[in-house]
Amino acid sequence: MRDAPESPPFSSPRVLAVTNQFPNPLYPDWAPFNRQQLAELAKLCPLNLVAPVPWPEMLRARRLSLPPQKDPFPVRWPIFWFTPRMAFSTHGRSLFYSCWPAIRSAAREHHPEVLFATWLYPLGQAALLAARRLNLPMVIKMHGSDLLVHKNKPAILPILRQVLGEAAAVIAVSPNLAQEAETQGADPGKIFLVPNGVDQDLFAPQDREAARKRLGLSGQGPLALFVGRLVPGKGLEMCLEALAALPQARLVVVGNGPLRSDLEAQAQRLNLGQRVIWARAQPHADIPAYLAAADVLVLPSMSEGEPNVILEALSCSRPVVASLVGNIAGMVEHGRQGLLFPAGDQELFVKYLGEALDRSWDPEMLRQSVAGRSWAGGARKILKVLAGAGGNKLNP
Repeated sequence: MRDAPESPPFSSPRVLAVTNQFPNPLYPDWAPFNRQQLAELAKLCPLNLVAPVPWPEMLRARRLSLPPQKDPFPVRWPIFWFTPRMAFSTHGRSLFYSCWPAIRSAAREHHPEVLFATWLYPLGQAALLAARRLNLPMVIKMHGSDLLVHKNKPAILPILRQVLGEAAAVIAVSPNLAQEAETQGADPGKIFLVPNGVDQDLFAPQDREAARKRLGLSGQGPLALFVGRLVPGKGLEMCLEALAALPQARLVVVGNGPLRSDLEAQAQRLNLGQRVIWARAQPHADIPAYLAAADVLVLPSMSEGEPNVILEALSCSRPVVASLVGNIAGMVEHGRQGLLFPAGDQELFVKYLGEALDRSWDPEMLRQSVAGRSWAGGARKILKVLAGAGGNKLNP
């Protein structure tokens, strides 16, 4: 594994990017981390993007297609056709056949030198098949659960290993993810570490009481915040159990997902009443206000890579109570930027959440802990990897 150096002296390659993790006209706040990273990358090189949209989303919106985006870089939105409840191991090829017309069209128009795919499965397999047809090198970027969760699925693991083995380069957002990629067959000389960034102008400290008043959260008691999809593995059920054990605390839940009704029923069984505020999904630009209103961010996930919401919380001078999964221990020093507990340890989670809500934290130290993180810096590193994969020679 290597760090990709910044400010490389080379000519910028023409890049065709493919990802299933990107905001679209139906869900403009989906996967903001990729929007921010690709927007910075597009400032450094000619970039076209193909971003498939699953057909159930189109069906719910009663749409047959989405118009291509032109600015700040071209984006095509093919429909990802797949058969629900069929073997997940078929989704990579289904995604390829769904996207191929859009990828071929973008390649004819853009004349790319390298294919850049972000998300290992099913996107990585689809991108690998496309790269073979286009005779292009493929660079794959991993984010966390796309490897850490899917490696435990016997039908998927051989596909992950094939993608990692055939990629011209592999980008990991954290050291533990890079190590796992090597374990699964990636050439260590082709693995590059590019940590996620954070927009510190957007995610800046604000007055807590003013934010609470603006959001209608001025009630009694300390306030914890959960931000994320309401899906299995995120641990929100642990948050509700912890709230029942901390009668003075409140919890704001920012996010939507398939577990919403089950979680609301759990909150009702626990008699949490108005101490749980279901804020639903919010625009990314509004998350700083919720972080400002909160005393602490909670993230009791069972699996993560390098969750950006932690960087955003620290940038807003808010501590974190999170599980020891992925690279969270590399982002949060226990006792300084937050408190960390073994994943699934409900008793310790309750203890640490209570301590974090009662404790006075140093806001300047929290913000300074992520001062060196930026999407622009990450984009420069990614460009170096893409240029090397695309065969660009260093300028004298």
